[in-house]
Formats: sequence, C-alpha cells, structure tokens
Amino acid sequence: MLMEELPPEAALDGPPPNMDHLLQRTLGTVREERDQAVRRRGRITALSSTLMVAGVLAGGVWLGQGMGVGGTTDEVLQGTSASGAHMAVQVTDTEGGLRLVATVNGMQDGEACWLVVHTKDGRTFTAGSWMAHEGEVTLAGSAMVRAGDVAGVSVVNHDREPLVTAN
Repeated sequence: MLMEELPPEAALDGPPPNMDHLLQRTLGTVREERDQAVRRRGRITALSSTLMVAGVLAGGVWLGQGMGVGGTTDEVLQGTSASGAHMAVQVTDTEGGLRLVATVNGMQDGEACWLVVHTKDGRTFTAGSWMAHEGEVTLAGSAMVRAGDVAGVSVVNHDREPLVTAN
C-alpha cells in the first residue's frame, strides 16, 4: 500500500543525472545577466560623465564670452603727430564695453600720459595712464563705451593737450 501511493520519481536513487548540468546552466545565465547589467551601468555612467564635462566646458565658454573675456576686434586705429609720435590702438568690442591695446612711441621722456577715448557725441573716457620713457610703450585699457561710438583715441598730457591722436 505504501509503495503504491508514492510517485515513481520518489523511488529514484539520488538527484537526476543531468541536475548538475542544469544548475551550471542556470548559474551561468544569472552571471551573464548580472555582467550585462554592470556593463550597461558602466556605459550609462561614462556617457553621463562625458555629457556633464561637455556641458561644463560649454557653459564656461559661454560665460567667458559674456563676461568680456572674448570679443571681436573691430579695428586698429593709427595716428602720427607733427612731433613724430606714433600710436596704434587695437579696439575690441566686448560685452562690458571697450578693450584697448595701445602701442605708443615717440613720447617725451618723463611725460605724464593718459590714454583717452573720444566718442562721436563728444564724451571722453580715460582708459589708462603711464609715465612715458624712451622707446615704445604698450598699454592695455578699457572704457565703458561701444566700439561703434568711438571717434578716436588720444594720448594727452597733464594739461589735457593731445600729444598724438589715432582715428
């Protein structure tokens, strides 16, 4: 009676012969799925990191241009005085105003000089000053005016008399 109630599988001795193979195949599938998930997370992390770095760099360039770090050169003004002084001024329009790089030669040694921007409506802006010496001087300056409004740039002395003007 007891033997008749048992299913035929219960009479087998030990596990089925292909049980080890089935376990190994199942464990291999689990490992493969886990490795795929790890690789997928690694790719997503690398992609998001790359996009973040690109975004930060693009934002830095954009902010740098907006803060007047970059700009466009509008023109180079040049002038020579009757006394032989020469001046060349690179005028760069930036977001915050005007950036100037002036190269001046021929000023009298010891002369107090001011770099002055003249606008078309008659206003003047002092962009820099220095004590002249023998030889060429390169001076960087700035003024809160747009490049399109510039009528000229002058070097003036202590009495505000123009020594050389570039238009």
